[in-house]
Amino acid sequence: MTNSSNIFLILSRILLFFTPSILLLSCAEKKGEEDSNIETINSSEKKHFKILILGDSLTEGFGVDESDSYPALLEYKLNTEMHSKTGNNYKVINGGISGSTTSGGVSRIEWFLRSKPDFLILALGGNDGLRGIPVEKIRENLEKVVLAAKENGIPTLLAGMKIPPNYGLAYSLSFSQLFPTLADTFDIPLIPFLLEGVGGNPEMNLPDRIHPNARGHKLICEIVYQALSPILE
Repeated sequence: MTNSSNIFLILSRILLFFTPSILLLSCAEKKGEEDSNIETINSSEKKHFKILILGDSLTEGFGVDESDSYPALLEYKLNTEMHSKTGNNYKVINGGISGSTTSGGVSRIEWFLRSKPDFLILALGGNDGLRGIPVEKIRENLEKVVLAAKENGIPTLLAGMKIPPNYGLAYSLSFSQLFPTLADTFDIPLIPFLLEGVGGNPEMNLPDRIHPNARGHKLICEIVYQALSPILE
């Protein structure tokens, strides 16, 4: 056998010895990359939590900069304080429209559900009360929104509202009581009064004495956060 033949035979045996190890290493590296990609995808999905606030001009932030509205402040607070506890990144969807009533909420909820929120804060009813809409109709509309969220597996936090007694004591009481009644019926958490410490306080409102100013929105953010944080933890 020639020297060149001997060399070829030796190289062939070396190649046969190392090839399975190379293939195993390559497969292991590929599997590791796939596992890493899956972990990244799962982590991304886990850390994206969307909260929809369905409301009126109070939620929209009428008369203040968008960054000063309580939904924007809530998003910042969740991402700075709640993120360390849950590992989630939070996106608050501002579903507030000036003048919106519970009837408007019914017509808009399906559209907002297309964004696939993970949680709903229902903050409607104030304009209904100011317009003297029958309490039964308000309750019926709120129930439709809560049910739409429930059918899509979305938990709801209900924000209660109150109206001044000059609308009639009987109507004012009936209006304020519909929120805790609804919360009990559907076993959902309740913020007793969204504007606690803000409503009727000149220092917390714009000159119209109806819409919160920047200070008022900060307090509303705190009220919502205190009700929301135990649910998210």
